[in-house]
Amino acid sequence: MGPIKTMGWLARPVKRREKMPYRIDVPEGKEALDHILNDLGTPQLVEARKRMFRIIYDAPETTLTPREREVMRFPSTAVMGCPICNSLRLWRDWPGFSDEPIEEELYVNAGEWNWSWDGFTPREALALRFIHRFFTSVDEMNDDDEFWAAMHAHFTDTEIGDIGVMASTWLGTGHLLKALGIGSVCPMPVNDELLSRLRNDNIKVANAVAGGL
Repeated sequence: MGPIKTMGWLARPVKRREKMPYRIDVPEGKEALDHILNDLGTPQLVEARKRMFRIIYDAPETTLTPREREVMRFPSTAVMGCPICNSLRLWRDWPGFSDEPIEEELYVNAGEWNWSWDGFTPREALALRFIHRFFTSVDEMNDDDEFWAAMHAHFTDTEIGDIGVMASTWLGTGHLLKALGIGSVCPMPVNDELLSRLRNDNIKVANAVAGGL
């Protein structure tokens, strides 16, 4: 099955839109994206969100490869509408994410939902198909025996669980950012200080895993 033409936000590249109204108060001098991801909410839930993102991106235990995770993450930035998220290449911008560079063609084809690109492995193409259907036609996924046969031929149940956790986190966060008016105003290019805060460099994955969420 080849790439699908989609309507709406999934079909469009991420670019700056007209400024959207904030639906929360952003403290003066604070970047909105940083505030929403790292401050907004009661302390325990905010800490859980920060640790969740740190664990997902560091992924110390998952057997999903860095390429497979980027294939899923990158098109997810479309729902966020955030130029920072869309500009990130975790192999480059997230210390320890990948021992090898990831070619830009992978990002281009993932962003276009082109899972027929011959540069994808079968697992990467399936991961992209999963994300697409999870975002656009989740009601139909369970009924597709052929799709699930392919998933189980290439991924373990544990890996499918990891894919689901990542997809759910990205989709939920993307909807939150849009609902609150983030996306058109994120500062570009992102500076090192803001990137460090967004990565939560002070959180150590070993501590997050040991301490639980």
